[in-house]
Amino acid sequence: MRRVAHVLLLSCAVLFGGAIVAAGQDTIALDSLSQDQDRELTTWLEAMAKWQRYQARWGNRPARDDLGRIAPRKPVPDPPRWLSARCERAAAAHTDLDPRETTACRLVDDPRASMDALPTPVQTARLADEKPDKHTSFLTRVHIDGLWTTASSNNRFYGLVGSHVSLVDVGRLQVFGPPGVLLLSVPDASGSRRITLGYTWGLSVRLADVRIFGPTRDMTLFLNVSKVWIASGSEGQGTSRGYDMMGFSIAPRKKR
Repeated sequence: MRRVAHVLLLSCAVLFGGAIVAAGQDTIALDSLSQDQDRELTTWLEAMAKWQRYQARWGNRPARDDLGRIAPRKPVPDPPRWLSARCERAAAAHTDLDPRETTACRLVDDPRASMDALPTPVQTARLADEKPDKHTSFLTRVHIDGLWTTASSNNRFYGLVGSHVSLVDVGRLQVFGPPGVLLLSVPDASGSRRITLGYTWGLSVRLADVRIFGPTRDMTLFLNVSKVWIASGSEGQGTSRGYDMMGFSIAPRKKR
């Protein structure tokens, strides 16, 4: 009987020891991310947030580029090469990851999965990007004009620099007024040229978003078609009805 008892105790010890080892293995924590991995994960999560906004914008409609043309859909950003393996190790070891890594693993399986639980700084940046900027809404209507010219080759006028403010948006078109101002180079009676001031009123057509002052596309390029009246009124016939001119302008990019 004593030998049987020893055998039973030894068996229980082996079983309990195995259970403890197995439990310890189930709760093994993964190594922390390296600085490079952390940076790669943050960059990818920001790219995924941008991609999801892109998908939500176009839905089931054809996607279009900055010129309004139908364009191929943007692909899902590729995750970091090490992420899938880390997610699989965490699942096998029943290890809880931090909320950011948990969201990343969910996105690997389903790129359209919700990112609402994503903590700062990525979620904060995402919300800030989606929030309308009320302080610069007026500035997006202020255009800086340049490279203007008359449509006719006779007595050609050149618009050097100026400004106007758009009032009404109709798709890609903007109507501007009150009249903008434009510094002009115009011919004079002696066959030379002089500088004078003109007033503009017409239409702006959005061409494309461009990058000028920042790392992203922060400005919008427009083509303008306008009537221009000369301030002095001494340029002869046609002054009262204005001159037809066209040229370009830029304005701060409006979030759409």
